[in-house]
Parts: sequence; C-alpha cells; structure tokens
Amino acid sequence: MKLSKKGIYALRVLRYLALRPGDVPHSVKQIAAAEDIPEKYLEQVVAPLRKRGILISHQGKDGGYQLRRPPEEITLGDIVRAVDGPLAPIPCASRTAPYRCADGPYDYETCWLRHVMLRVRDNISAVLDEVTLAEMAADALAGGEKRRKA
Repeated sequence: MKLSKKGIYALRVLRYLALRPGDVPHSVKQIAAAEDIPEKYLEQVVAPLRKRGILISHQGKDGGYQLRRPPEEITLGDIVRAVDGPLAPIPCASRTAPYRCADGPYDYETCWLRHVMLRVRDNISAVLDEVTLAEMAADALAGGEKRRKA
C-alpha cells in the first residue's frame, strides 16, 4: 500500500476540519489556503470523502465542508480507504475486493506471496483502524506547541 498524494491531502483536510469543531462549514477556498492545496485538486480530494460519508457539503454563499461524524468516530483507515481504496499491497491480498490472479503460477489459497501480503495488509489495517482523526488532530496540536516553545 502506498499512500497517494490525494490520500495525504485528505488527511490534511480532515485534520484541518477536526481542529475546527462546530457547525460552521469551511469553504474550499479557506481549506485550500490554509493547507496550501490547489482549489481544483481539493475538490477531487473531498469528493470521495463526501461519497463515503466522512464529509458533508453545504451549497451556497456560506457553504463548504464539515465532518459528518465526530473525529473520534473516524479512523485513518476510513480516510485512506475512501481516497486510495483497499489497503492491500497487492490485489489478491485485499480483504474487501480480492482479485484472483488468472495467470499466476500459484494456487490462490496456498500462494506464499499472497499469505505474506495478507499479513502486511492486516498490520497496516491494525494501525490505521486504531488511530482516529481526533488522535491525529491532538498529535498535531501537541507537535505545534512543542515547536512554538522551542
């Protein structure tokens, strides 16, 4: 699994929103300026997050985006899967969308490489599904305070 640029931007956008709780939507322009992300690209980043129920969008002059659920209920795994798809490093090791290699030299059930990559996928998932957006935001705040004190 490789975290894409879109995945990194998604984490940054959601951290930005998690650090600003409340009922006020944040515009694409605000988020793009704060996180130094091109506005056009930001629209591509938030679209899958909205479709997967992580973000809610509001139309109109005072429109924008806000978290649909509390940051304590959103894991980094939810975010990465929404934007980058399955966490598996190879298609046949995916738990949600496994792909059987038609031309592979090994049997799907006994393939040694698939079994190793399933373990890799399970370990990635264990970490990303344990860390919440709230924890990531809290870590960002703690890191910022440490840098300001130095």
